[in-house]
Amino acid sequence: MFQSFTDRFVPNTKESAHIYRTKIGIFQGWVSVTVNGILFVLKLVIGLMVGAVSVIADAVHTFSDVISSAVVVWGFKQAQKPADKEHPYGHGRAEYIATLIIAILLCVAGIEFIEAAFERISNPQLIEVKWWMIIVLTVTIVLKEITARYAKFLSSKVASGTLHADAWHHRTDAISSLLVVIAMIAGIYGYPAVDGWAGLGVSLFLIYTGFDIARDAVDDLIGKPPTSEEVETIRQIIMKINGVLGVHDITVHSYGQDKFASVHVEIDAGKTTAEAHDLAENVETQLMEGLNVAPTVHIDPVYPDNPMVTEVQTFLDDHWINDERITGYHDVRIVDTENHHIILFGIRVRPGLNKSQILECCNEMKDSISGFPGYEVDIKVSHPYQF
Repeated sequence: MFQSFTDRFVPNTKESAHIYRTKIGIFQGWVSVTVNGILFVLKLVIGLMVGAVSVIADAVHTFSDVISSAVVVWGFKQAQKPADKEHPYGHGRAEYIATLIIAILLCVAGIEFIEAAFERISNPQLIEVKWWMIIVLTVTIVLKEITARYAKFLSSKVASGTLHADAWHHRTDAISSLLVVIAMIAGIYGYPAVDGWAGLGVSLFLIYTGFDIARDAVDDLIGKPPTSEEVETIRQIIMKINGVLGVHDITVHSYGQDKFASVHVEIDAGKTTAEAHDLAENVETQLMEGLNVAPTVHIDPVYPDNPMVTEVQTFLDDHWINDERITGYHDVRIVDTENHHIILFGIRVRPGLNKSQILECCNEMKDSISGFPGYEVDIKVSHPYQF
């Protein structure tokens, strides 16, 4: 049902996935604004008629949904703006700002609920409730839950944290309305204090949800690491390319749905400069076409046929690959000239190690490589954001 409804108003044409995603986000935003606007008026009228603080607060909460849904529209419109002089990576992170604003609105609404709820608990008041009002509010609950499920459906369809946050905003409104209905029914049977307790429960739930959504938005703004699936997909795409011997130090930056990556690719040092350049361009093309990732490729020349390289790799496999401090090693090279005799390689360490622990690990590795007398050992430690 949701899919056919979406296709009717936002058909998936031959436009780019980015444009389609933006249209989906804006469409969902306007759907939410329309639904919330109608429900706000209904709840406010009923709340004023009966004088129930929980109903009026619920109406205000719904009005905050109108604002947050307008923010969703703004966020997606900002995200589709092209890169400019001041924002060379585009405006994709505007979506995270929109998500953070929604989370703040949830927390503010929750705090307002607490104040009104304690007032009603301290001074319970009998309210005159009609059953038709309860039926109307029950219908609003159903409409809000449908809207929440639709927003969640679209958030999964286009992988949008903003729409996911908006879905939770709709659902919390539905839950708060459910508590209000319970309070109104309790009021009919002579328990007016339930009105305040219902408001308190709604407020605490709102604040919790707001903090949870805000945490994810802040993580996105600061910069989260790529998922292990993303890293592995990038690695597999590159390793399938003819001429690639290894890949390491994968870094991914996300700006909304726009992703930028840098990778270190190992190739045979015997290849010419032109061959290395062609291979790097092939890597860039495959990542762009396969994942829509804009990559920067660093070429590391290695000597796979050098018997000493094989000896060093075998030694590392036998003595260090199972060390709990190390998650992998790469880029083994040998410098063997008249003035320099050096064994070079890079390692990735387990997240959480401090500088002294990393230094201790490197010194132990250097001391252990004693079967190659006359060679210095140079170990490069990958940054925590490299995989």
